[in-house]
Order: sequence, then structure tokens, then C-alpha cells
Amino acid sequence: MFNEKKIIKNKILAPLTTFKIGGPAKFFIEIKSTEDLIEAVNWAKIKKEKINILGGGSNVLINDLGVDGLVIKLSNANLIVDNNELICDAGVSLAQAVRAAIGNNLTGLEWATGIPGTIGGSVYGNAGAFGSNMAMIVKNVEVYDMKNNTVFILSNQQCQFDYRESVFKQKNNLIITKVCLVLVAGQLIEIKKLTNQYLTYRNNSQPKSFSAGSIFKNLTIEYIRSVNQNLAQQAEEAGAVKANKIAASWIIDKLGLKGKQIGFAKISEKHAGFILNNEQAKSQNIIDLINFIKQQAKERYNIQLCEEICYLGF
Repeated sequence: MFNEKKIIKNKILAPLTTFKIGGPAKFFIEIKSTEDLIEAVNWAKIKKEKINILGGGSNVLINDLGVDGLVIKLSNANLIVDNNELICDAGVSLAQAVRAAIGNNLTGLEWATGIPGTIGGSVYGNAGAFGSNMAMIVKNVEVYDMKNNTVFILSNQQCQFDYRESVFKQKNNLIITKVCLVLVAGQLIEIKKLTNQYLTYRNNSQPKSFSAGSIFKNLTIEYIRSVNQNLAQQAEEAGAVKANKIAASWIIDKLGLKGKQIGFAKISEKHAGFILNNEQAKSQNIIDLINFIKQQAKERYNIQLCEEICYLGF
């Protein structure tokens, strides 16, 4: 029997995000199991409340005015290691998964070290770095279909992974509940060496202030050539093309926008791909700065930047 006392009214969401921005959820619940999730969803359906899913809060901007309906925070965090597989609940943090991989001499997840967020959110957005991504290590995903009230397994192929994309972004009735990752047995000394290398790079190149990580998706060199041949040539000459893509941060840096500030939202001077909350930024400050960057990229380079972050409550 579902206990309505678990539901909190007007829960402030800002502390649950890496941006530290966001107003109250009309209703909020933190779930620890698939059973809890199903009960919460069915409660919202009966009450005719909108359903919103929140993971680790690392790649999301939440409206200061709040979020209508029920916000369900996925905090199911069981992790099992079975030979070379990590079987993770959606709420398992990337840090927890990386530690489990290292502790069992498994390689393939080193790239995720230092990235905040959860396994579920990482699969949802096909997170990646250093030429690797979740699509390369996901075996299958257990999902709950809110529409049909069923739980089933999707194969890697059925997840329809693409660059920062998956079927879960296209079908908002599907909620990731569990993920099976396939890694490879490796040498502990090499695993730790690679992990430390990636962590050192992040510490040296990325800001420490409140942010949501990279705001925009990177762009393919083919797209840049099609809209601005001169800029594409500059990128190639500067060695800015990595794995056939140009970082959005390189474009923003070329625009001379490092340090640009609107309200208390600021483009990082250390990494142009990051927008920082200088402790008092409002969600509208972030949106205004995002729109300004997109406008500048379009007007000056004919480039259409697309957000990597998700919006909640807008």
C-alpha cells in the first residue's frame, strides 16, 4: 500500500542539483526501488499530476518558479558486480560505479571519473568523454513504461544511442530503472593510471564553481564545413577537431565570450563550455546567457548551437 506521507509538498529542488538553482516541486518523492517508483507514478496518475524524473541533478536547469506536478528523485542505488558486468540501479552514482570497476580490476569506465550524476542519467543522455561513452559499455537497460505500467528490458540496440541521445529522450514514458554495463578485465595499475590521468585533466581544465557541466553539444566538422568553411579550416589548423567533432567551448572561446556575465550567471574563464552560478544566479540569468551565446554563434558564424542540458519546470 502506497504511503502518501512519503510525498513532500513544496520541496526546494536547488540543493539537489549541481547548478544549485531551482524552485519548489509541487509534490516530491525520493524512491529507493522499482516498486516505489511504480506506486509513485500510479499515485500521480490518480491525482492527475504531471510526472517529472530527477536523477543526480548534474545536467539540468530547474525553473526558479518551481515544477508543477510530482518530481520523482531516483535514489535506488544497489550495485552488483558479476564477473565483468556491473548491474546498477539507475540511482547509482557514476563515482560509485567507477569505484566498483577499479575495485574489481575492470576497465572501460575510467573516462567517467570525476563526472557527477547517476548511471540512469548517463544512459539517458549517452554521457561520454575522451572518445568513450555509455553506448559502448551498456549491455541492456531495464525500464518502466509509465504508459503501459510494465517493466521490461531493452537491448543496447533498442536504446537507439546517438551522440548525447537515446530512445529515453524521445519517449518520456520510459523510465530507466536498472542498467547492465559490460567492462573488460584489466590490470589494476593501468586502470588507476588512466583514471588519475583523466581526473587530473578535469581538475586542471574545468571550473569548480556551481555548474551543470557542458551546456552545449559538440558539433561535427562536417556541419561546421557546411555552414562556415572558413571556421572549419581554422578549427583544423588549430587542432581543435577531435574524433570528428569540434567542442562547443572552442566556438564560444572564438566568439570571445569567456567571462561574459548576465546577472549572476557567468561563462567560465577557465572553460568556455561551462556557465557558472556565482551563488546567486537565477534560472532566467542562465537562460538569458544561453540565448545570448546561441545568438552570437548564429550571427557571427552561422552556427546553431544545441543544448546538452535538460530543462525542468519551464
